Amino acid sequence: MIDGLTTNGILLMHPPNGSFSYNGENQQPPMWREVSVGGGIFSVRETRSAPQKGVQVANVSNVLQDGTLIDLCGATLLWRSAEGLAKSPTKQYLEELIEKLNAARPVCPVGLNTLVIPRKSVLNNDRQQPYVYLNCGHVQGLHDWGQETHSSMRTCPMCLKESSNVVKLCMGIEPSFYVDTKDTGPYCFNPCGHMATENTVKYWSRIGIPLGTNGFESFCPFCATQLEGHPGYVKLIFN
Repeated sequence: MIDGLTTNGILLMHPPNGSFSYNGENQQPPMWREVSVGGGIFSVRETRSAPQKGVQVANVSNVLQDGTLIDLCGATLLWRSAEGLAKSPTKQYLEELIEKLNAARPVCPVGLNTLVIPRKSVLNNDRQQPYVYLNCGHVQGLHDWGQETHSSMRTCPMCLKESSNVVKLCMGIEPSFYVDTKDTGPYCFNPCGHMATENTVKYWSRIGIPLGTNGFESFCPFCATQLEGHPGYVKLIFN
């Protein structure tokens, strides 16, 4: 029998403990493995195109599971089973979460105008578009209060913390990226501002996606923006 590895490798990562879910801070992040042409499982090479293969790994299957990630030299795919998708939130459910937030009529503490969580990435009315101060999580409208003249730093009028990053909020609507349907209060990824459930943002912030020849970084699954800071997300605080 002759086997081999592709030039830049086909990588596979099964979900932790075989379950596409978040089970707490003590949950160990899963490991990436490389799949050979014949279906063998190996440890990842030192770099993607290194001539020396990794160590063959026993007791790890090449069969896809619900939540398995597949990396094809820079293109990372998420595989969901029919059973897993049946337990995932529907688009209608996610829109109901948005309606619940909007029904509470969040208000900008400076402009005193009602904010509206958008279903799409951009609202036509900037006055209603909510923004988040990523250092503290306070949600507000667009205003100039606390804006420093010669820098991008802003002071949050609610807690007076300085923040260099204030971004628009938008709900992540793709249901297949959600690990649960628990309405545990809104969170968003840092720095893109995509909102999701608590367990969903905590799950993806702990998953390292292959980057370059030998790096791994966490990304927002909705827009593929590399996460910044620790832990890579923020809990949202509405007024």
